[in-house]
Amino acid sequence: MNIREKLIQLLEGTGYTQKQVATKSKLSTAVVSQYLSGSYAGNIANVEAALGDFIRREEERAKRREVKETFVHTRLADMALTLVTETHLAGDIGVIYGPAGMGKSMALRQYAASSRGAILIEADPGYTAKVLLQELCARLGVKKTGTIHELSDECVDALKDTGWVVLVDEAELLPYRALEALRRVHDRSGVAVVLAGMPRLLINLKGSRGEFAQLYSRVGMALDLDAHKGKSEVEDFNTILASLLPTDDGRDYAGDASITGAFFKYSKGNYRRMFKLARGVVRASAIGNQGISAKLIESYAQMLIH
Repeated sequence: MNIREKLIQLLEGTGYTQKQVATKSKLSTAVVSQYLSGSYAGNIANVEAALGDFIRREEERAKRREVKETFVHTRLADMALTLVTETHLAGDIGVIYGPAGMGKSMALRQYAASSRGAILIEADPGYTAKVLLQELCARLGVKKTGTIHELSDECVDALKDTGWVVLVDEAELLPYRALEALRRVHDRSGVAVVLAGMPRLLINLKGSRGEFAQLYSRVGMALDLDAHKGKSEVEDFNTILASLLPTDDGRDYAGDASITGAFFKYSKGNYRRMFKLARGVVRASAIGNQGISAKLIESYAQMLIH
């Protein structure tokens, strides 16, 4: 099969347009079109070299095994979901905290995806009280201009009597004024609030000297994921790992203690690191159909940043 035939097959099989092929192969759309029609009068060898390189990349991409991160019900994840559910039903304020890579974000996204009465906000270092309220206004479809007081009023009016819950991920990034603004919205509207973040979130809520007692006193439930992790750590880890490992080659990787043990060892029990490791190992295992082994896991783990 020549380059032109391969390109036609790829266009039909992937749904790529000639413009997309041109962009990915660093050619003009006109050149690709003329080449396909057989009317190109320029240097065909150069064009076929560029298209051949593009086709090879696409063929390699198609062969790669992709690992998709999905929510998995584990003991720890279900504890987080229970806190969110109870906080939501009670119209309270709840807090979930723990080190990075313990599934906090996945639990909040799962709840938001399964509940129409949930608003998920993912904070970043640039969030001030005003930015937070503007984001909440945008999610509520109300006016997002004005002073902090006016924005707060907009949020309160939109949330009052809805019975909804506002979920804030990476809440440790919020300054005190933003946390206080959220507390005021909660107090005035009755909306439930769940804050999830790193352990310093708790210090941010209390104040380093306990000066934010009014804010922390509103918290009804708090879940320290790290404190509960040990009770089902290996079981939870293996449950998540099983959802990431391939099953299309007839090998029971999830049932192989040497495989699961190697993943646990080099992931250091961290779910985020485990996902990155599994993604790389699964892709590498497809090269030469070598499969997954403890040696391959160890080799790939050495490339991960600790």
